Amino acid sequence: MKKIFIIIVLSLLAFFNACENKNKKYHIPYIENTDEIVSSDVISVPFKDDGDVKTVQVKINDCAEFPMILDTGCSGLLISILEVYVLAKQGCLTADDIEGYAYSQIADGSIVENMVINLKEIKIGDLVCHNVKAFVSDNGDVPLLLGNGVLNEVETMSINNFDCTVDFKLK
Repeated sequence: MKKIFIIIVLSLLAFFNACENKNKKYHIPYIENTDEIVSSDVISVPFKDDGDVKTVQVKINDCAEFPMILDTGCSGLLISILEVYVLAKQGCLTADDIEGYAYSQIADGSIVENMVINLKEIKIGDLVCHNVKAFVSDNGDVPLLLGNGVLNEVETMSINNFDCTVDFKLK
């Protein structure tokens, strides 16, 4: 199963990236505020309250935007093979972005194996993070999770339920 998964992903990446510009350089600090620095260094991002979870829009590699659940119980960032397909189709992922596999324990206690990829850039409102490690599930129905792999890069994160924003205070 693992070999088939790798072959499918590599085939998709090769197909969609045949004409990719290989001269791109990504040597930027891991996190930055794209607005002018304000005295409080706080970036507010709107969220949607979908029942018991809060979701924010996350733009990946300046290509596609996906709603992701804010999940402080998740150690990293989780996407499915369907998002990888969308990003590869748009030329936003290459075979070089695949870093291997890792085992993770999910909420029900079971251990799963996921592909690990590098996302060159993610944007959450005006918050920009570079070289984010993402776990890829081969289950297309998995919820997209924005976890501590990103959230730990800010000094604090708070939820403003009145204004429906997540407020990120920069380090």
